[in-house]
Amino acid sequence: MFRELTSATNSLVKVFRDALSEGVTRDGWLAVEGPRLLEEALDCASGRAPDRCQVHTALVRRSAAERFATLIQRLPREAEVVQVPDAVFDRLALTETPQGIAALVELPSHTLEAAVTRRDACLLIACGIQDPGNMGSMIRSAQALGATAVLAMKETVSPFNPKAVRSSAGAIFRLPVFRNLQADELFARLRSAGVTIIAADRHSSDSLASADLRSRAAFLIGKEATGVDESMLRETGLRLSIPIRANINSVNAGVAAGIFLYEAARQRGFKY
Repeated sequence: MFRELTSATNSLVKVFRDALSEGVTRDGWLAVEGPRLLEEALDCASGRAPDRCQVHTALVRRSAAERFATLIQRLPREAEVVQVPDAVFDRLALTETPQGIAALVELPSHTLEAAVTRRDACLLIACGIQDPGNMGSMIRSAQALGATAVLAMKETVSPFNPKAVRSSAGAIFRLPVFRNLQADELFARLRSAGVTIIAADRHSSDSLASADLRSRAAFLIGKEATGVDESMLRETGLRLSIPIRANINSVNAGVAAGIFLYEAARQRGFKY
């Protein structure tokens, strides 16, 4: 049974509007828009605790309610389903052509300490990445290629940015993701846990192809234009370059992340 709301000033509508704009609610719940992301969240919700999402509230465009009836039936019994007029939904939606459904999703709970101290730690660290599409692609590659967590440093675009979430293609629900991390504290934790800190550095004479990546590792991927900042490079144990053609300056940050993670996965026998 739907709960009907008609006013754009309703408090729940405001929560959705703010969350879809910022990516998360004040409680840290992720706001997702569109049936595909909701399906991914529901797939995650059907998994085993503690790696399970919780879908708390779905907001449906009145004219889309019948079209999404099967998807709505998949919502947990305790989830609230709210129907709003088309004009109200379209006003808060971020997509150019709203599909008519959005939801608030509580992600699985993870701790940074557990992520850093895993015996098989393979961490992807975004250092100053500004493009949310690249951030989402990095999360997607991380989940596909066996990374154990994604860490976003301070001054990096939020991994919960709506465009990053869409670009992650559902990987955001299945992988521990942390944001706004301070460099000094994080690097101290990594060293204490015996994690080798490896930076992607296009100027390095040491090639990714020649490195041993089978032990605990954290891969630093820097800004799209300038790479990893020198202050962070000084903290690394290794600086590795990707062998590319001489007349090419660099590759996209998301592509670089995928290449590093693929090489680590290959050396580890693709044991995900």
